[in-house]
Amino acid sequence: MSTDEAARNVDHGARRLEGAMLDHPSLAIERMPGLSYVLNRFIAEVPQRLLSLISQPSSAAIEEVRATTLFEATGGCSGLTAAIYASAEPEARLMIALEKRIDSLIVSSIFGEAAIDERASEGEKPRTAIETALLDALAGALGEALEAAFAPVAPLSLSLKQIAAIKGPHALGRRDGEAVAARITLGMSSGPLSGLLVLPQAFLLPFRAELAKDPDVETPSADRRWSELMEVGVQKTRLPMIAVLEEVSMNLGDVAAFQVGGLLPLQCNDFNAIRLECSGRGMFTCKLGQADGRYRLEVDTPIPQRDETAKVRT
Repeated sequence: MSTDEAARNVDHGARRLEGAMLDHPSLAIERMPGLSYVLNRFIAEVPQRLLSLISQPSSAAIEEVRATTLFEATGGCSGLTAAIYASAEPEARLMIALEKRIDSLIVSSIFGEAAIDERASEGEKPRTAIETALLDALAGALGEALEAAFAPVAPLSLSLKQIAAIKGPHALGRRDGEAVAARITLGMSSGPLSGLLVLPQAFLLPFRAELAKDPDVETPSADRRWSELMEVGVQKTRLPMIAVLEEVSMNLGDVAAFQVGGLLPLQCNDFNAIRLECSGRGMFTCKLGQADGRYRLEVDTPIPQRDETAKVRT
């Protein structure tokens, strides 16, 4: 049997993720824009998490998130292999259903195309110890990717409870309830691996406040070039600087008597504490001196801004 024929047999044996399991409209997904943000982060995290398991770079994609029920989602995946995860806070379970022939796909992706011929000729046999270990590692990587995806929104800690074939609509519990689901596709060297991520309402409800926000809209990515131009522009802004030698009290009559050439006597003989102001706010104390035939100021100490605030309030 050729490699292409074996691959076709493997694809033929895989259960496609189709049906009406994503058509339940009652859960208001539009009120959770943050969920799309999280799932996009999840699908971006997956290839990085799989690098330690699969040497060749993998790709990942996700379809639009849909509302469904646990009964419809798990019932539609009957016979597929699923990784069941448990969350302690919130106390809930979630599921990632994978193709029926996940064993062959992951083994051939790691050990090469020869593994496809071997697995295709074996037919339906119990999973080997190596396949079990590889599947555990794959499920663990997917769980880590989901934890990392939720990190900016809310802390999440998942534990892998079991990997087993879905035998009925009660894989996530006997009680039916609403849920959201999204088909995912992982690009592996042996071919695409499709799956279904199912998040029950019991898992999502504690995060409803966080998921009601869209981080992409509320925290737009910084434009580095714009930030640099703004920084340079601000630093080049010209501001008036005023050196206050001394503050002298006068009445209005004294001010009205000012004439050109008149002299204002200064009471202070020590000019080691000249106040340097910018826009009415004290910045530094300076010393007055001379250099190159000009009066100059030597910056001495900064003026604490808390003192400035108290002065303004007074």
